[in-house]
Amino acid sequence: MLLGLGATSCEKYNEVAPPRFDTQAEAQEKLPLPTHTISQLKELYKPGGVVITKPIVISAVIISDDSEGNLYKTCYIQDETGGMELKFGMGNLSSLYPQGTRVRLFCQGLKLGSYGKQINIGWPTKEERYETGFIPELLVPQHLFKEGRGEAKPIRLTIATINKKYAGMLIQLDNVQFATSELGQTYADPIGKETNRNVNRTIIDKSGGRLILRTSSYAKFAGVKLPQGSGTITALLNYFQDEAQLTLLRQEDVQFTSPRF
Repeated sequence: MLLGLGATSCEKYNEVAPPRFDTQAEAQEKLPLPTHTISQLKELYKPGGVVITKPIVISAVIISDDSEGNLYKTCYIQDETGGMELKFGMGNLSSLYPQGTRVRLFCQGLKLGSYGKQINIGWPTKEERYETGFIPELLVPQHLFKEGRGEAKPIRLTIATINKKYAGMLIQLDNVQFATSELGQTYADPIGKETNRNVNRTIIDKSGGRLILRTSSYAKFAGVKLPQGSGTITALLNYFQDEAQLTLLRQEDVQFTSPRF
């Protein structure tokens, strides 16, 4: 019955039924060519959200990794024009789509939405608080196909050069450290996670620039103490309204091995 409902929902939002393949191997041989870049896809967004009725196809690379629990039911893709969050109703996404996998995203039937002024893509929803919901787990393989191996290469920025055109992308910051007031703290709050689900920590650079690192208290490294040195961090860049935030994928992506400045 659930499968029947899923099929009905899919037909409701599609002008043309999305391509169906028995296996990913079959899909690789028959994948439609890309029609849009991520930047072009974002340009289709309108306030309130937009259900995509045309057979739009994106070729991009998975840049996220949910293996350490700082992402849940979501992943990020990136091409040469930008990055975007995909809202998928399944956990352990990186076991199926590891970081660095090149994919084709079939957008027809999905919905472009915005949360905190950052555009994402997900499933039509009736919830008033959100413009998009999670794509049902059974439908994920119908919208995201493996194309081959790519490269999840971060863009090297500074705190001063961060801006919204890099939202949803993997970035690298050099010569940064945690603010002195954060030393001795942990990344998040695993003991109080039920009430304190996310914790913000402040990163600074030599010029006095400041940036938030936001970590889930459910992440595997939530109870690890912040490193005291300085160095490089690689993380996803997100925005909530006009505030930039970093989302760490793995503890090892913080390499603060140099002395503090």
